[in-house]
Amino acid sequence: MTFNQVVWKMAKVNYKKYIFYYLCNSFAVMFFFMFSTVYFNRRVEQGKKLESLQDALSIPGAALIIFTIFFISYAHNVFMKKRKSEFGLFMTLGMARRDLSMLLILENAAIAILSILSGLLAGAIFSRLFFMLLMSLIEMGEVPFHFNAKMFFYSIGAFLVVFILAVGKSLFQTMRSSLITSMKSNRYADTIKMRSPLIGGFGLLLMAGSLLILYFTYESSNGAYLPLWTLAMLLGLYISLNQSASFLIKLVKKFPRFYYRRLLFLSSLDYKFKQLTSIIMLVTVMIMITIFYSTLLLTFYKASEKNAVTNNPYDVAFYQSETKNTISDGELNELFGKKKHLEIPILNYYEKLEYVDGYQTYDIMSVDDLNKLISSQVKLGKNEYLFYLNSEPEYAHTDIAESIKLTINNEAITYTLKDQVIERTINLLPNAYEFIVVNQDEFDFLRNEVKGYELNLNLINVGDWKESESAVEGLEEKLKLNNQSTPPMDYPDLEHTAESELFRVASKIGDYHQNKTTNGMMFYVTTFLSIMFFFGTFFLLFLNLFSEVETEKLKYWKLNKIGMSSKEIKQNVSRELGTIFFAPTVLGTTLAFLYLVILSTDVGGIMKNPDILMHFLQIAGIYLVIQVGSFFYARKKMLLQLIN
Repeated sequence: MTFNQVVWKMAKVNYKKYIFYYLCNSFAVMFFFMFSTVYFNRRVEQGKKLESLQDALSIPGAALIIFTIFFISYAHNVFMKKRKSEFGLFMTLGMARRDLSMLLILENAAIAILSILSGLLAGAIFSRLFFMLLMSLIEMGEVPFHFNAKMFFYSIGAFLVVFILAVGKSLFQTMRSSLITSMKSNRYADTIKMRSPLIGGFGLLLMAGSLLILYFTYESSNGAYLPLWTLAMLLGLYISLNQSASFLIKLVKKFPRFYYRRLLFLSSLDYKFKQLTSIIMLVTVMIMITIFYSTLLLTFYKASEKNAVTNNPYDVAFYQSETKNTISDGELNELFGKKKHLEIPILNYYEKLEYVDGYQTYDIMSVDDLNKLISSQVKLGKNEYLFYLNSEPEYAHTDIAESIKLTINNEAITYTLKDQVIERTINLLPNAYEFIVVNQDEFDFLRNEVKGYELNLNLINVGDWKESESAVEGLEEKLKLNNQSTPPMDYPDLEHTAESELFRVASKIGDYHQNKTTNGMMFYVTTFLSIMFFFGTFFLLFLNLFSEVETEKLKYWKLNKIGMSSKEIKQNVSRELGTIFFAPTVLGTTLAFLYLVILSTDVGGIMKNPDILMHFLQIAGIYLVIQVGSFFYARKKMLLQLIN
């Protein structure tokens, strides 16, 4: 028998190792490609520029890359762990390390090529099916599905970078390993270097303390310390997972009868939790991110209509100047038919700052016009002003000057603050947030004497805003054409606000479609990644558990020889698997809920936002049901392996 025949026969005998390794890598390629079909979709790329989807895609994209790096590396390590004893045998037969390296390169090259081909094929099929299904559910049929070169290039490139690094590490270790170490590799057990209940308790305190501090400081600090305390929480979580079993055993030992009846389970659990700390940590964090992110985005998507109405008290609103957004009342009637139309004169006054390069701008309104907008009636005297903030009171954070000084005809005139009004009555438009309100006589005086821009704020209500889409689009098109035919404005604040933005149309229907598209796309991406993360975490746990199946089989065979029954073996296996499967699920779900509670403090608390709680329960419930199904599947496969 030739040397090549020996290698080929050993490969055929251990074909399951190759198949499982190939499936893991193919799965990773499919991950990358399915995400790229979303990230490089033409409609989504437009949204990243126009609708601030960049962060929504970058955060889960980074999580996917980190997860896939760990996934490929771990799958490769498990594969190589089983091959080391074979390499030792090849070395005894005379194979040089250089030949082993060549064999390793050829094997992995073949697996990489097959994984790329099958992964791209599976990704193309499943991404198309998933895209069609979810787009129909979130009613976004206008987003087209397509392939382009970027999707294939970045998917293959990302996979090969991670794969080559993992193979390079194995080559380096193979070149340095001795013959004896390779031959005995499958006889070595992972050593547990430290068992410290005290450190485990410290980890729990660090995790709980970080969450409590974050809860009490989040609102006052506007989330400034969120990254810091999240890192502290993750550190505490890692320490807790690594030493939790030791901490639990320390507590349980106080109840000898309970402890000795479960001695095998507790000691085995202590070993497995230390062995699988990194995997359980990764699975826990992925579950936390999945449930937390999905809950928030589902809430945002469901609230698209509510937010459009809240942010736009009037159905349509836009600014009009002498040369920009010029449109007659007759043209508006042609577009909207029967309507209620309110025009509010606004004086946009600006003064050059003395010591810095820039302008101080004021948007000035008369008190008579303000009284048309707000729920109360206000009166102002000479040289008095009212500060009007167009915002919801609970979100308003501002410092108001007791007086303001305006330079008019080289003379300083001081206006004293009389009162303030904080109420959302105007659509979200540039220069429609803070207003200086004076009485009608003062407003007329300022309009005649100061240098500034006179704007008309047009506020329109129609019969049914949901039926106004074509009318709003016609208005936007007409205003755009008119504005293109007039010269640009000499407006000092255009350095910060583009002219097209200043004179845009703010409408309920426009905001509704924008929110629905943006939040729907974000929810689609999150749901898509959630499903991939779930299967990925299941594969990680499944891969680790079944990579040690021979060791577990030998352990339970010996226990059976000294009197352990098959029923007791099944009970012990079920307890171990149940703990490993559900501990990350419970921890991740709990952490996701706590972070939702923390972030909800900024909007009145989670109890004042029942939608968030309801969506969390729905998503967590679905995740738990799927996890239960995967647990019973893994349990059945494990018991078949061990009992047989």
